[in-house]
Amino acid sequence: MVLILIATITSVASPAPDSISSKIVSTKLIQTADSIEIRFRADRSIPAFQRPERNGNTIVLRLTGVVHADTALATTLAPAHITATADVIRTFLVYRLTVPPSYHTCSARRDGPRDVILTLSTRDASTAVTAGTEPPKAMRNDRSRWSLDVIVIDAGHGGVDAGAEGVNGVYEKDVTLSIAKRLRALLQTAMPTTKVVMTREDDTFVELYRRTQIANENNGKLFISIHCNSMPTKPHPAHGCETYILRPGRNDDAARVAARENASVKFERSQSPYASMTQDQLIVATMAQRSFVQLSEKLASYVQRSVRNGTPIEDRGVSQAGFFVLVGASMPNILFETAFLSNTSDAAYISSARGQQEMAASIVNAISSYAASYRSLLEK
Repeated sequence: MVLILIATITSVASPAPDSISSKIVSTKLIQTADSIEIRFRADRSIPAFQRPERNGNTIVLRLTGVVHADTALATTLAPAHITATADVIRTFLVYRLTVPPSYHTCSARRDGPRDVILTLSTRDASTAVTAGTEPPKAMRNDRSRWSLDVIVIDAGHGGVDAGAEGVNGVYEKDVTLSIAKRLRALLQTAMPTTKVVMTREDDTFVELYRRTQIANENNGKLFISIHCNSMPTKPHPAHGCETYILRPGRNDDAARVAARENASVKFERSQSPYASMTQDQLIVATMAQRSFVQLSEKLASYVQRSVRNGTPIEDRGVSQAGFFVLVGASMPNILFETAFLSNTSDAAYISSARGQQEMAASIVNAISSYAASYRSLLEK
């Protein structure tokens, strides 16, 4: 017996980014004894969607270039004991569905230009996706899909966005690009079967939201955004490196760093992708990345340890903040502040060829440690 329910899912209207062109106007629920299909239908073509993520009983589905219908989202999936919320984060429509624990697997597929179908199934419990660092058992059945085959390197700032200026006159955009290029070269030697993607390869400006789009479009398995720190006054005694993961900041220093890096949006033609990026929306964004949090933290800790051992730069630890450039990444991701350009010693080191090469080598060592740990998860 097949039960067919028609429901309209709606949410509070929010400003739509310029790149959003269509709207989800209805859903259709088809439930059988061992599966559920939820059809999301838009009024026009849905540009793209991402592989659904599962964290316990919560499933996250992201659609690109789409908004939701224009009233509050109701629990219209109640007959199947499913609740759902919808939030627009930049150019992503993020659905978070809480499903019964008996539905072990989830997948999404396109059915024509206007429809995306999310399928939940009680079959094949061995492919259940769990949270944290314990890998989905599906990884063991299809390792090529989960292998660390694409690493995305993001050189912060660029073009009209110079970033911080060092006490020695060096610009953050030039330091980050040089380190990124050195990192790419070292990775190509250390991990020859891994594709390395750069969000920029020259002195050009790339919008913050576009950087994670590039990572997602290339099916990246790691996203590393490289930056330099700075204090408002120069010279300043603050020094050292720190790595951030995406979460609302816990202290004033983290908030300061995020505010400085997020200020790059002023160089973008439109700020509409960030209009809804409130503290609450950042919380939603971090929840959408919950399945990557522990892997991101692991990579961050490896980076800090490796830089501490491989360079004279002091370890300031791993922290968290709401960096726009990390929002929307469908993979483990970090933002790495290499050194303080406002500190005389740090600036001299990180602007030198030796310092940049040692920093790149330390990041490669960290990625190698992460890769070994990641492989062990796949082999469990």
